[in-house]
Amino acid sequence: MATIAVFDSGLGSLGVVRALRRVSRCDIIYYADTASHPYGTKPVAELRRIVFGTIRGLRERFAPDLVVVGSNTPTLLLEGMEDRSTMGVWPPLREAARIGRAATVLATRSVVESGAVRRYAGSLDLDLHIREVDASALVRMAETGAFLDDPEGCRGVIRGVLRDVRGTCVLSSTHLPFLRGMMESVRPDMVFLDPADMVAGRAVSAAGSGGGGTLRVYASGGHDIEPLLRRLGVLQAVSRLNLGGSRG
Repeated sequence: MATIAVFDSGLGSLGVVRALRRVSRCDIIYYADTASHPYGTKPVAELRRIVFGTIRGLRERFAPDLVVVGSNTPTLLLEGMEDRSTMGVWPPLREAARIGRAATVLATRSVVESGAVRRYAGSLDLDLHIREVDASALVRMAETGAFLDDPEGCRGVIRGVLRDVRGTCVLSSTHLPFLRGMMESVRPDMVFLDPADMVAGRAVSAAGSGGGGTLRVYASGGHDIEPLLRRLGVLQAVSRLNLGGSRG
């Protein structure tokens, strides 16, 4: 029996949850720390307090076999976050390098300004030219559900963000796969890479795949995510829970 806890500052890591449910029967705790949204604008010291506090809270409350920090931002910015029972979400740069020698990475503002993606690419010793683009506007549209309410407006924002982008595009923020279909319709000439399936494979290898297949959803506050979850096809009640990482 494997239990995996997945969290993010909102709905971004729902894609990781979906990927896990496709490949395993593990029991999943999904924690949307909406009181701390967005991670992508937080100073590193504050982000460290939130993320490490949430990891500790999940372990104390649920004793999962594995905690997945379902966001590129803390994965790239916080040293010492990963261990044998904690994993993050890394941008799929190896996969991009297999496609070509250049890639655009769509990420949150703090990741783009930090240079963390280039440092990570350097650690992989990849022959890959990387361009980073601040996709914070798209992250907001995914988190709030604006892409469902105003799809044409969302496509317009996508056109602006991708105006000068060519080739392979890495969806570094886990919110962005919500918009992948729109991105592909706006830019059918591009390849978009989503890290969720790779994360799910790593998680199952680390924690196992057996279980009851249950999903429990919690949120720390900030805004009510249950209506949006239902619109996204996740027919799940949401319980209020603040694990101490956030102050909402």
